[in-house]
Amino acid sequence: MTAFLKSLLSLMHPHGLVWLLLTLWLVRVAWSRQLRSAVLPAVAWGVLTLVTCTPFSSWLLAGMEMRHPPVQLADLPQADAIVCLGGGAEPSVIEPTGLHLKRGSGRITTALMLATHQRAPLLVLGGGGYPHAGTVLSEADALARHLTEHRHISTPVISLGICADTHDEAVKVAALASQHRIQHLLLVTSASHMQRAVATFEKAGLRSTPVPCDYQSSLHRVGPVRWLHLPHPGGFETFATWFHEVIGSWLYRWRGWI
Repeated sequence: MTAFLKSLLSLMHPHGLVWLLLTLWLVRVAWSRQLRSAVLPAVAWGVLTLVTCTPFSSWLLAGMEMRHPPVQLADLPQADAIVCLGGGAEPSVIEPTGLHLKRGSGRITTALMLATHQRAPLLVLGGGGYPHAGTVLSEADALARHLTEHRHISTPVISLGICADTHDEAVKVAALASQHRIQHLLLVTSASHMQRAVATFEKAGLRSTPVPCDYQSSLHRVGPVRWLHLPHPGGFETFATWFHEVIGSWLYRWRGWI
């Protein structure tokens, strides 16, 4: 009963309220048989229902996440460096840790696990920049500071500073390769982003073993899959992740980065 009431609360959110109003309006139009005027609203209702009431977005994302097979720690080879791409945290001036973990924080925990088990003698951190109070704060710098000051890991940590995108991270790692004798790296990023990341690093002349993590599709989580449910905003986030990678891959090919 409690779960049902929680589900009903979703109808009070803007997306749920829009879906409910569209549903009621379409029922009224169908009852009055004014079907010709309902074509476009029906299409809008169908798209909204598909994305927020079914696992359609998760199905799209699951196919993207499985382009590189899941890995186990015991199966991973030794490498010259662990490279953790940004997107798992952002710097914070209010959090006690100096970090605000984001949806992709599985990248950080996976890279930390690899470093703890000494899969490579070096941990390299990427990440973007965040404007604040007239300056730009670095995700990688904040994470490196947190790991060295509070986690006390024995693996040396290198921050790539502020990176514009995955291509920028690959270029900066390539510049470090000769200095630190990096010939083979363990590349850590979200499973949905892995194909574009591997291709980008290969284009930069770097050989990598993919370590996909941060599986966001509901089809890859523990628990039953609900094939039909009341509107949930998670569908928008999942679809946005899939769509971001589709557009990103097209853009990287057009720029010659992969």
